[in-house]
Amino acid sequence: MLTKFKHLIGLFYLFVGMSFAQTSMADGERKLNNGEIDEAKEIFQEHENKPKAIEFLGDIASFNKNWDEAIGYYDDLVEKDPGNAMYNFKLGGAMGMKAYYGSKFEAALLLGDIKKHLNKAAELDPKHTEVRRALVEFYMQIPGFIGGSKTIAESYASDLDRLNEVDALLADAYIYKIEKYRELAKNKYNEAIRIAVRNPDLLTRNYLKYELGEAAAIYEINLEEGKRLLEEYIENYGYKDLKSPAWAYLRLAQIERVQNNRQAALDHIERSLAIDPEFEKALAEKQKIQRL
Repeated sequence: MLTKFKHLIGLFYLFVGMSFAQTSMADGERKLNNGEIDEAKEIFQEHENKPKAIEFLGDIASFNKNWDEAIGYYDDLVEKDPGNAMYNFKLGGAMGMKAYYGSKFEAALLLGDIKKHLNKAAELDPKHTEVRRALVEFYMQIPGFIGGSKTIAESYASDLDRLNEVDALLADAYIYKIEKYRELAKNKYNEAIRIAVRNPDLLTRNYLKYELGEAAAIYEINLEEGKRLLEEYIENYGYKDLKSPAWAYLRLAQIERVQNNRQAALDHIERSLAIDPEFEKALAEKQKIQRL
C-alpha cells in the first residue's frame, strides 16, 4: 500500500512539474506578444529543450538583429526537423539578413545556404506566402553570375497570384522597382493599397501594413489610406515585424509633409527620433519639414 502511495505522490509531482512548465511557456508567449521581450527570453531559456522555446528564442534574436544567434537557434531546429518549412524559412531568412547587413565576403559565403533553405521551405509548403516574397527579393537582388534571376523571381511572384493578391502585387511592384520602372511599380503599389482597403482580410501580417504605407509615402499615392495603415502598424507592432515604429513615424511624417501639414509632420518626425535619435533618414526628413 505504501509503495502505491509513493507512486501516486511521484505522479502528482510529475504532473505539477509538467503543468508549471506549460504555464511558463504560455506566460513567455504572452509576454512576447505584449512586447516584454527580455522577460519572455528568460522564460524560454529555461525550456531550451523544447522546439517551440528554441523557435521563440530565434525569433527574439532576429527581432534584436542578433543574426548569428538567430541562425544558431534555427539551425538547431532544422537539424532536428529538416522537413519543417517554417524552420527552413526562418533559417534562410536570418542568413539573408546577416548577408544584407554583413560584408560582401560574408554574403558570398551565405548565398548558397540562403537559396537552399528558402527554396526548400517553398517546396515543402506550396502555400507559404512569406517565403515566396523573400525569394522574389533574393533572386532580384543578387547578380546573375552568382545565381540571380528575374525569371525565377517572376515565377515565385506568379505563385502568389493564387495565394494572396496583395502579396502578389507587392512582389510585382518590387520587381519593377529593382528594374527601375518607377511608373509600373507605382501602379502596382497603388493597386495593392486599393485592394487591401477593399479586402483587409488579405493583410495577414502586420508588416504588410507598413509596406503599403511606405509605398504611399514614397510614391505619393493613397495618402490617407497610407496614414491609416501606418498608424495601425504602429499600434499592432510586435516581435514579428521587420521595421521599428521609428520607420513608420518617418513615413507618416513624409506623407504629412507632402500634404503641407507642417506641424503634424514635425510631430511624427519627433516621435521617430525619440525612438532612434541617430536615425539619419529621420534627421534628413526633419530638415525638409523645417523648410516648409
